[in-house]
Amino acid sequence: MNILKQAYDDLKKYREFMMYSIKSELKVNLTETYLGYIWWLLDPLMYMLVYILVVSVIFGRGDKNFPVFVFCALLSWKWTSTTITTSTSSIKSRSGLLHQIYIPKFLLPLIKNITNSVYYIFGLSMLLVLIGIYKIPFTLHIFEFVPIFFVQFMFLYGLGTILAHLGVYFRDINNILTFSLRLWFYLSPSLYTLDRIPEKIRFLWWFNPMTTFYTSYRNIFMHGISPLYKELGIWLCVSIILMATGLKFLYKFDKNYTKVI
Repeated sequence: MNILKQAYDDLKKYREFMMYSIKSELKVNLTETYLGYIWWLLDPLMYMLVYILVVSVIFGRGDKNFPVFVFCALLSWKWTSTTITTSTSSIKSRSGLLHQIYIPKFLLPLIKNITNSVYYIFGLSMLLVLIGIYKIPFTLHIFEFVPIFFVQFMFLYGLGTILAHLGVYFRDINNILTFSLRLWFYLSPSLYTLDRIPEKIRFLWWFNPMTTFYTSYRNIFMHGISPLYKELGIWLCVSIILMATGLKFLYKFDKNYTKVI
């Protein structure tokens, strides 16, 4: 708990730096390409079209709402994969700045997570358009988006703090991440429902947080029912443990990072 209090105190102390960094990253990403934020719509949208072609057209599977079913997952997955990748390199990518001034390192993956969260929320506009196109009724359960978003944010930040530390010391971590993320994607129910998994091993999918996130998003956006609060509560506890562990590493090695990067 002392670590969490120290992080909270530092967060208040360096909040102006954090806000400036978030605004800068949003502006840089906007000016790096002609289409800017639109890529956060186009990227999952193009993947969705590919999967529709493969699953619906070639294999003849998927129901009439399959595009919305897939897009719910792809949008959440893009937020996850981008945040994990950028959090891992968040300390190394700021080596020039860190050699000049002191910054608590836990802020760097937090900045990446908040920036990617803004893009994710922007991408939700396309999901709402798709829901309208496929005439899926909007219900008040859509407001239960907030607790799902909060738990996923906490999970990504907890994991990001640990990966930010590992990203400094393990040079091959990017290659491992590329393979791991690809495997994680296909082991998550992005393109299929859980009833496609053999019943004997289906319980294993609940050890994957994306199963809870995807199912919860589909519940509120597609089925008009509440998210999986019990499972979200479990992943919130896991996220707090991950965050406390990551913060412990980042504070313990705080002075050593600049000697390595």
